[in-house]
Amino acid sequence: MFFSPSFRQGLLLIGGATILSLANARSARADDKAEAQLLFEEGKALVAAGKVAEACPKFEAAAQLSRTPGVRLNLADCWERLGRTASALKRFREAQDLAEAVGDTPAADAARDRQARLIPQLTNLIVSVPGESAAPGLEITRDGEKLPPDQWGTPTPVDPGPHDITAKAPGRTGWSVKQAAVGAGSTVTVTVPPLRVEDGAEPRPSGGGLGTQRILALTSVGLGLVGVGVGSYFGVVAASKKSDYTSHTGANGQCLDSACQTLSHDASVAGTTSTIAFVAGGVFLATGAVLWFTAPNRNSPHITAALGPRGAGFSLLGGW
Repeated sequence: MFFSPSFRQGLLLIGGATILSLANARSARADDKAEAQLLFEEGKALVAAGKVAEACPKFEAAAQLSRTPGVRLNLADCWERLGRTASALKRFREAQDLAEAVGDTPAADAARDRQARLIPQLTNLIVSVPGESAAPGLEITRDGEKLPPDQWGTPTPVDPGPHDITAKAPGRTGWSVKQAAVGAGSTVTVTVPPLRVEDGAEPRPSGGGLGTQRILALTSVGLGLVGVGVGSYFGVVAASKKSDYTSHTGANGQCLDSACQTLSHDASVAGTTSTIAFVAGGVFLATGAVLWFTAPNRNSPHITAALGPRGAGFSLLGGW
């Protein structure tokens, strides 16, 4: 096969660029490995000299460059020495996962044993969100990191010391608190209060507005009326077709010609369509009625439930 000189030159350039890229990647990984090793050795020297607070950032930087169990075991041990139990637990778990992935059984066992010793010493923080505080679009952060809803009301390990808890929601005034969670093995609960509605952010309840459930109810009723209308139309068509094909039948009720058979078939299809439309319309009407009469009234009393780590409760809200 013949290739032009320019094509061969292009292939050589592409091949050269690929080789150069791979060489650069290998060089970068080698540099990262060397940097990680240097940081790791500096961290170990600082620990040996009793400068634990200075050693932890060295191990942390090494962990960013090297995914090895040894680096994370030393980092976890460093955080534990400083009393940062939650940070230590996280790194011990990472060390266990990495060790198991590469088949390093001694490192995995060591990480697992250290976790078992550390868990009873953990400080837990619970961010409780009662039902009346769960505003639409509510977002909660702990120390600047978003707290997923599945962690609300759940004990979460944190390092002892102050923690910033914030809550915000569209159209609501934000809330924040600095909560000090101290003491090994303790559990501290922070309860998010109902956020105040900002002026002009939401219309005041007037009883004339329609909630989502009542809008769905009206939609369902509308579909039900359409179904009844369609059913009525095809019912009339079926009766008309039946009357027409009857005139083409004999004394024994049997069709005399092909027109009779066609009209009989059309009458049957129209009758079936009418029945289906009436049934569907009835279902939509019944669903709409249930949705309408079970929809909460903003001005009438209603019950809300509040769940928290210390139990459950109910509150009666509304006016008379």
